[in-house]
Amino acid sequence: MTTNGYNVINFTIIAVCVIGITNIPNVESAVRCFKCLPALPQYYTNETIRLCKDFDYSDKFIVDCPYSTYCVKKITSAKIPTAINGTERNCANQKHVIQNYHHGQWHQEVSVEEPYTPGCHKINDKGARTSSMEYCYCNSDLCNSASSYNVQLGVGFVIALIIFLLP
Repeated sequence: MTTNGYNVINFTIIAVCVIGITNIPNVESAVRCFKCLPALPQYYTNETIRLCKDFDYSDKFIVDCPYSTYCVKKITSAKIPTAINGTERNCANQKHVIQNYHHGQWHQEVSVEEPYTPGCHKINDKGARTSSMEYCYCNSDLCNSASSYNVQLGVGFVIALIIFLLP
């Protein structure tokens, strides 16, 4: 094999290692996610509300998620009588709070559960064909911006590139 062949193999090995290392989720650390709502809430909150209809990938939509290791994107469609579609982005709900009784006092303990796996799934509507919901979970910073199709396309592209570079 020529020197150029070895360079291609070395480059491929380095590229695979870099991609693998950068995509390893850190379960112990929180993530940053995009946050927006499909509509204004019907109750008062002192929190700044950002609507997904105005979503532009800017910093004003970024939130820290101290009790989450996943982001979520929820896509809702309803037909009442015309189609209404909505998108919500947020930190995944993983915070678990329990009360423990120690030494004569109650103490609050907070843990972060790991109930999700990366990917999208649709909620079974049990025959009610008026609406549908799809939840997409991901575990890296700001990963809840793209559609599931774009994420799959990107992974497919990386795999195709690696295969192409192999001799």
